Amino acid sequence: MKNKSRVFLALLLALTVVLSLSVPSIAVGTGKITIENNSSSVSMNGHTYKAYKIFDVTYNAEKTNYEYTVATNYVPFFEGLNLSETLGENLDARAYSFVLAKAGDNNALQDFANDVLAFITTNSIAEDGKVVSSSATSAEITALDLGYYLVYDESAPAGTTVDAEKIIANLALTNTDPEATVILKASVPGLSKKITGVSDGATNATSATGESSVTATINQHVSFQIDSNVPDLTNYTDYTFKMTDHMSEGLTSDNNVKVTVKGTDETANCNITSAEQDITVIIPFSVLSRYAKDDPIAITYSATVNSKINIYPSTTPNTNEAFIEYSNDVDNSTTTTTTTTTEVKVHTFTLKITKKNPTGQTLEGAEFTIKDSAGNYVPVAKSGDRYKVSDTLTAIEDNAKVVSDASGLIYIDGLAAGTYTLHETKAPTNYNKLKEDVTVNIRATYNADGTVNTVTGNDINVVNIGGSILPTTGGIGTYIFTISGAVIMVTMLYLLISRKKKGTINN
Repeated sequence: MKNKSRVFLALLLALTVVLSLSVPSIAVGTGKITIENNSSSVSMNGHTYKAYKIFDVTYNAEKTNYEYTVATNYVPFFEGLNLSETLGENLDARAYSFVLAKAGDNNALQDFANDVLAFITTNSIAEDGKVVSSSATSAEITALDLGYYLVYDESAPAGTTVDAEKIIANLALTNTDPEATVILKASVPGLSKKITGVSDGATNATSATGESSVTATINQHVSFQIDSNVPDLTNYTDYTFKMTDHMSEGLTSDNNVKVTVKGTDETANCNITSAEQDITVIIPFSVLSRYAKDDPIAITYSATVNSKINIYPSTTPNTNEAFIEYSNDVDNSTTTTTTTTTEVKVHTFTLKITKKNPTGQTLEGAEFTIKDSAGNYVPVAKSGDRYKVSDTLTAIEDNAKVVSDASGLIYIDGLAAGTYTLHETKAPTNYNKLKEDVTVNIRATYNADGTVNTVTGNDINVVNIGGSILPTTGGIGTYIFTISGAVIMVTMLYLLISRKKKGTINN
């Protein structure tokens, strides 16, 4: 009996020693992958994101580290690779070392992800988690076992174009980091458009700032800038990148398109066509391939505001809209889709002048010249019963004259919001010219979509004072006394002369 007890105690002791030397690897909890979109040029809404677990991961409490083992579905994938044999026959160790060696080399990791995805597709391997995004900016894949994952954007929603990158990301979920985030970057060309300035000369300079809506006078130049990015050219041997810009007929291209990529002028290496209202820019693959994914592209040019511009409050806006056509099939670069069209707006206004006397009577025949805030004459041409800023006349005094009509009205169409000076060169008949110039301030505010919200200062009254002497209050005026005095003086002079003549005769 004692011998049996000793054997039992020996076995128990041995088991205790074995257990004390064998610390289990533990996998605890679940993880979450968040996909975030920081680019306004793309949308995640309706896209299906899937996560595939390539490695299982467990925590070794004794060694205070993680141990990776190849997930069952991917054993054939790693067995088919030319893995190093320095670690013997241990596939888990060899596979782990193979991936670890790619750390810090994004291109190598991307190639690895592409190969895994091809294996998944060929073998119809099911995902370990997925989400259909209901947001343009974020999505979460939850309740995932801890492991090393590949994340893939399977598809865009039915009936739409692909606006977001078909991302492939490698990331690990562990006990200490059970949550991971993928930042979505645009691998397709983005598109934003802005107006960078209004001037009296054409310019295609780039700018970091801009507006979606501006005001300009006929014959001024409006500068535009389209911002995009170099797409992901991985596995492409050719690529379509074509920007199309269409302006309303009130804008005429200045034919000064400039293309820069990461600050380098590539205009001469691009195919550019520029008609009156239409511009196309093709950036060839040979140019794009010299740069890295997401390097900035800027396309700049200007257009002249012509006499066909729609004048507020016309309900037809003066728009400038653009979109980019780009490749979306790595196997066929001629298969393309387009970005969403984006537009900016140019506005011009009418100044209404009413010429009156102090009693409110309108006055015909008042003549003015008009200058802008820089002191330059604004040339105008008569069009019916109105004036319109001219896109052909020179800015001299004779071309900047306006005259009030029979109703005392002057309309000047085609002015930008801003400050103007009216100088009266001729007053209406029987009235005095103004001693001081009239300052006009046209002000406009805009809605978020670039349409006009309010306009002020564009409807003014200009009053002239008459040239006659004012009558005396309560009397018949000074004229009657002046006339009466003159008559009395003439009569007295006549009597004096007559008496002298009589005296001479009598003598």
